[in-house]
Amino acid sequence: MRITRSYRPKRVISPVTPFVHKRQKGGHWGVPAVYDPPLPPQEMGKGYPVWTLSHQGRELYFASPLEMAHVAEVMGSPLLPRPWQLSGEAGYATGHWLARLHKSWKATGTREKLARILSEASKAQTWR
Repeated sequence: MRITRSYRPKRVISPVTPFVHKRQKGGHWGVPAVYDPPLPPQEMGKGYPVWTLSHQGRELYFASPLEMAHVAEVMGSPLLPRPWQLSGEAGYATGHWLARLHKSWKATGTREKLARILSEASKAQTWR
């Protein structure tokens, strides 16, 4: 399991973004808007940061360290919650990132390792 940071010319909106960064005003997802908490800004000469976690040929993308911390918290719990318990106002349970997550990420040993790696990575990232 490995996490890398790269940059993209356009902002990346991950499946986790709507559940961590609430859109305050603006148009549809993907168009400029104000988010609370804010997404990381574009870095001059590089672009927008994106974190990629790779494991057994599969990848998870994150648009911010806050998203990594959120996923680490959910995946680190002893019992994996049901998507309907987490969906709240952001959408229906079938639209929640946990409902769309491949089963290879949900094994207990994989979840523990994933939670540890994401927790460490989210604490190490600073962008403010």
